[in-house]
Amino acid sequence: MDQTIREIAGKINEINNKRLSLAAELDRCNSAGIVGLKEKIIPAKLDKELIVVGVDGGFLKKEYHGAGLILRRAVAVAFKFDKNLKLINTNYFPNRRPLPEPVVTGPELAENEFSLLAGLKREECELQTALAAIEKFSPNVLVRDGSIILYPGSAVEKDSRVYDEYKKVIGLFKQLYQTCKEKNILLVGAVEDSRGKRYCGILKNEIIPALAAYENVSRDIREKIEKNKDVLDITTDTLFLYYLLSVGERTAALDYSTTSDLPIIADLADFRKNIYGSYIKAAEFDRPLRLDFFAEPENLQETADKITSIIFQISNQNRLYSYPSVLIEADARAKLS
Repeated sequence: MDQTIREIAGKINEINNKRLSLAAELDRCNSAGIVGLKEKIIPAKLDKELIVVGVDGGFLKKEYHGAGLILRRAVAVAFKFDKNLKLINTNYFPNRRPLPEPVVTGPELAENEFSLLAGLKREECELQTALAAIEKFSPNVLVRDGSIILYPGSAVEKDSRVYDEYKKVIGLFKQLYQTCKEKNILLVGAVEDSRGKRYCGILKNEIIPALAAYENVSRDIREKIEKNKDVLDITTDTLFLYYLLSVGERTAALDYSTTSDLPIIADLADFRKNIYGSYIKAAEFDRPLRLDFFAEPENLQETADKITSIIFQISNQNRLYSYPSVLIEADARAKLS
């Protein structure tokens, strides 16, 4: 048994060393200006008070013999900060602890369709709450728990019984984008423990081949990258970026319209060109936080700088855990047990 444990530990250590080595060589290339993988997060300089609204939801679902029952609720928390990002006031919508809303379905839905419907009903509740909170609090920043697009598992075929609900939720996302655009609100979704591999895929398929052909990259660096690049196949973005990023750094923004072929992205029509993502490292001993955000392409750098700066400063209070404080409060108010 001891030998088996040692073998397992040795294999894990070998894989981690490959990640460390690859991250170190890519960091050297970044520091030399050969490639722009990451940059320092610039502290936000505020000339007035800042209102950040966080929205989270909770739901429970249960199928019975003759019906399905969904309980859902969403809470918006408005944090008002002074110019030094010190919290000075907190408000809630619709209140601190709203009663959950029941949604009853008939027995006609298959198990997978009922699960899809439950997820869509939760999204619907959260989006409606976000739109109402915008009218009530006039925030500068709106932060959702999770992405600002539907997760891939929520995609619905056109012949599904829940397709109409899917289209309704997509319409609410578009309404949220348009509202934030018109009111000049920074819209961002915070995703903790992301299992995505988009960034690692770009590194292996685009960045590393380009570095291999770049004459300013030394032979030593190229050999070490080539030796360890296969570790990206068994690594999630956050796991690799834990080694590549230092606290207070972020990745360059990823354009979802060119790095994703998900049907959900296509359903966003022209708004698909405004969806971007970036990872920030806000805590020394936690994985990086993925931020999905809405931006106009011509203002991408400025928008990414503002969003990552603000979210970093309200997410770095603990060395072991990074998450926006406004969403921690919203989750505590919205979750159902």
